[in-house]
Amino acid sequence: MKHESLEEKVERLEMYIDLLRQIAIDADEYCLWDWVISRGLSVDQFNNLKQILKHHVQVLMLAEKEENVDIPTFAELSAKLINILHTEDRPADTKTVIDVLKRAIKMPAYSRLQHYLSQ
Repeated sequence: MKHESLEEKVERLEMYIDLLRQIAIDADEYCLWDWVISRGLSVDQFNNLKQILKHHVQVLMLAEKEENVDIPTFAELSAKLINILHTEDRPADTKTVIDVLKRAIKMPAYSRLQHYLSQ
């Protein structure tokens, strides 16, 4: 794991506290947050993960309304996620992406990502 400053560590731990609050409300629905904490993701990795997932949900929603919308493939989504989740300590691969998606679809905001697990 890369060396983090005290400020970065405090920021990461504060993020974890916020995630734990949500997990306490519904552990099953927020199991992705548990994964984020157990994996030791940084604030940047977490924000990038949410941004990528949100973008793909938005594309899937648009595809439901309009024709000729190019839906990114599983391989394209995987490449983006692997890029942000891969660290020297914890390598990421397709299995990691599937694990993330299985957890993400339990959250209503990300349920459309089931598209990538149904292929």
